[in-house]
Amino acid sequence: MRERVVGIETEYALIYHPGRRERQRPQNLSLYTRFETALRSRVRSLPNAFSPLRAKLGRFLENGGTFHYEATVEHYEHGLIEMASPECRDPLTLLCHEKAKDALIEELAAEVNAELGYSGYTGKLRIGKNNVDSQGHSFGSHENYWVDDPLPPARRRLFALLFGPLWLVSLPVIGFVIGLQIALVLALFAVVFAIVLASLALPWFRGVWARRWLARAQRAQRFLQTDHIEIARRLQPLLLPLHALIALHGWVYDRFHFRRIRELSTAFLVTRCVYAGAGAVAFDGAVPFRISQRAPFICTHTRICVDGKRRPIFETRDLFFRPWSALGRRRRLQLMLGDSNLCDTALFLRVGATCLVLEAIETGEPFEWPILSEPLAALQTVSDDVELAARLEMVGGEPQSALAIQRRYVEAVRALLPAETLRSGWRRQVLQEWDRALEDLVRDPDSLADRVDWIAKRALLRAEVPSNADWEALRERGAELLRVDADDEEDARLRELAYRVWRTDLRYHELGARGGFRKLERRGRVASLVSEPAVERARVSPPTDTRAYARGAAIRWAADQALSGAAAWHRVRLGKLDWRWFRDPLDPRDQRAPERADPTRDLS
Repeated sequence: MRERVVGIETEYALIYHPGRRERQRPQNLSLYTRFETALRSRVRSLPNAFSPLRAKLGRFLENGGTFHYEATVEHYEHGLIEMASPECRDPLTLLCHEKAKDALIEELAAEVNAELGYSGYTGKLRIGKNNVDSQGHSFGSHENYWVDDPLPPARRRLFALLFGPLWLVSLPVIGFVIGLQIALVLALFAVVFAIVLASLALPWFRGVWARRWLARAQRAQRFLQTDHIEIARRLQPLLLPLHALIALHGWVYDRFHFRRIRELSTAFLVTRCVYAGAGAVAFDGAVPFRISQRAPFICTHTRICVDGKRRPIFETRDLFFRPWSALGRRRRLQLMLGDSNLCDTALFLRVGATCLVLEAIETGEPFEWPILSEPLAALQTVSDDVELAARLEMVGGEPQSALAIQRRYVEAVRALLPAETLRSGWRRQVLQEWDRALEDLVRDPDSLADRVDWIAKRALLRAEVPSNADWEALRERGAELLRVDADDEEDARLRELAYRVWRTDLRYHELGARGGFRKLERRGRVASLVSEPAVERARVSPPTDTRAYARGAAIRWAADQALSGAAAWHRVRLGKLDWRWFRDPLDPRDQRAPERADPTRDLS
């Protein structure tokens, strides 16, 4: 049984509620700048290292995590904040870091709100940790697992034959994309340099001519700084070869990598939302309440990159952006279908049960694994089935319920993993919570309101709208009632109910005193699996048993020594030329400075 690292990338929505008579709101890009300023005064960090294909505004933190701005080219000014946890070896450590992320961004939001008030804004900024907003935009909570995925000898030899030609075709396209970025920067510097040189060498060029050309250069510089979004949009057609190249890589890798893991884990991932879903109100005529927020946005099985709205269950981007991983035995697998959890138990089970299933699959031992006939359709069925009674079509067997499929995976874990490893530590706790959750879902789902987000949210919604008849009316007419004015008293009542339901749904995920989950937490109505001191430590201290420790120690040392630098997941630059490389995710040591990355030392 191989050890692994796990992590989660959480996208936080920036929701600005304008004040009365406030016509202009701050753009999310400017809000991010304020957040980063507040962040740098609270925790030690280094900026992201330059990457020509995946450049992002952001910083790596002393606890090993990241804080950065996430946006598409088309809507760059309307992005969001993404925070990634450091590499963790177990779900309890990851849970501490997830709660530390929530607490940190909540505090930063309070500071940014105060600064906005000083700047003349009268509205309030809210932070949402959910997967869909009032406009229908989807946000992610992406899981990352370091998996054991060896290619069989025959496939490995065939892939080795294809790998060279594939990258011989790819390098000119990638070189063109990188060269395009470099050319834009060099063109601006060349114009400025030519103006300065001409004004020094040619007497007639001085004066009016020099001032005119310098003014033009300055306007071009301002255009690049303020309208770089428009430039990126205009350059999109030039990047079409890159999109075609990524599609080619995806086609090749899908036939070699993660095949066994994808085949055997899909049924588990599709049905785990019964305890890991966050719940969502849906006024679309189908069902008024869904188990999963993310499920309606998942429309393909595997992709190498998210393309527009085509979000997959499995994303395999590392095979393209870190091509050497395609030749190795171990690599990162990213899951895109998870909901953002606030309940400790839901997050713990979501990650912990997935780790156990991956371990069971990695044994390579035979087992009658459940395999769905139509995984994407099944995902929507499970999400829409709050009664947990729907039967899903299986390959080579009778239809089964989501709970029966989950039970089968529990049996697989117990049959394939050594019994002694399941009797202690986090694996024992995961199995206990997993068993307990499945039993309670059969016996009394409402008893899970302190542990599972969708059930906790449903209890709040039922308190707002206790009548089944009102829920049926909202199912049929909810969208219409929110869109148009009410014609009579009954419509006005239903419209008010629809707004209350919608508001309760969204507010559940708000981080802050007004948040629905935060109110439940203060009243002691949710179960906690980790202590407050452990969460406080996670805000500044990385895990001591992964490379996050060495990276965090290097970042802290650079900040203490007032050195410039930059960081990425696998490397840190200290000063101008001192690069430290951390290639093994499981190794917490800095080989070039062991005294600074000793896991036995206290970093607090």
